[in-house]
Amino acid sequence: MLLGMLAAASITWLAMKPALDAKNLESLVESNNNLAMTHTDLPCADVSIVRDNSPSLTKPFLFADVSCESDALQSLKQQLTAFVDSQKVAGKIARASVFYKELNSLHWTSAYNDELYYPGSMMKVPLLLAILKQAQRDKSLLERKIQFQSATKLTVLVPVQNPMKIGNFYSVQELLERMILFSDNDATTLLFNVYDKDLYDDLFLKLSIPVQNAEDVYYRISPSDMAKFFRVLYNASYLSSLYSEYALDLLTKSDFKKGVLQGIPSGTKVAHKFGERFTTSELIQLHETAIVYRGSAAFVVTIMTEGKKMEDLSMVVGGLSKICFEQKKAQTPLSNSHKVLNT
Repeated sequence: MLLGMLAAASITWLAMKPALDAKNLESLVESNNNLAMTHTDLPCADVSIVRDNSPSLTKPFLFADVSCESDALQSLKQQLTAFVDSQKVAGKIARASVFYKELNSLHWTSAYNDELYYPGSMMKVPLLLAILKQAQRDKSLLERKIQFQSATKLTVLVPVQNPMKIGNFYSVQELLERMILFSDNDATTLLFNVYDKDLYDDLFLKLSIPVQNAEDVYYRISPSDMAKFFRVLYNASYLSSLYSEYALDLLTKSDFKKGVLQGIPSGTKVAHKFGERFTTSELIQLHETAIVYRGSAAFVVTIMTEGKKMEDLSMVVGGLSKICFEQKKAQTPLSNSHKVLNT
């Protein structure tokens, strides 16, 4: 599928390049004008631009951030905090955290975002990004086949419904799709045979996220850091537009339904990835990050939870997701003066 998209895109690009150059120039001028008019309407003046700091003459833009939470989203923050607190009192969770960000503006808010969690299968997203980055440089990588020889013995709370067959060969592209659609740990294990560790680590460094050591089973991450992987996909600022679109399309096809999707109306486009993890105590964790599309408006949310029962954690993730969606639905649209592309 992706290889066919690449061939078609190359032909279309050559035909459209002159027009696109002119259009991009107009878009750049318009964006600069909008920014010039709107800098006084930002949530706060402390704006940081995150760029790809690779050793080259160009430093591509990845995303922009502001340090302060948005006053326009204080109502949402209060609702999220109140819901988390109520679920703690009810004994449904030990703790939970949320990070919410408008993707077409600098506005964001959170509840208990400073807490850290074991990401579990959410780390399959940066692995997807790193391998697709390799594939941009070596198109043959996606066709490379690897034989599946033995299953992992990792205990999971959400088992894969259609496991791989021992002895069969799978292409890297097939493994990527199984890893994201079904959260297949066997597919993930095989992909570690082809991934570039330096490229993987560099992705974390570019996004100012502590680097994950593959052997560190106690690695932890915050909700806002987890959301960064989805933000660079939405912005197509780490991968090309074609590969970013492919990655997000895979994420919209994830078969996990017992998290964020519970709070989102059927038919809404959602790119999402969950993670689960046992802890060092009797508690378990369930998390999910999602980009929720509502026409031209989109937001990213990361919800991370810890408690004793998977069904309780699942309910809490769905409840927090619903609060975010209803807030976005009822919210008076932020004025055009707040809009900033690629944030």
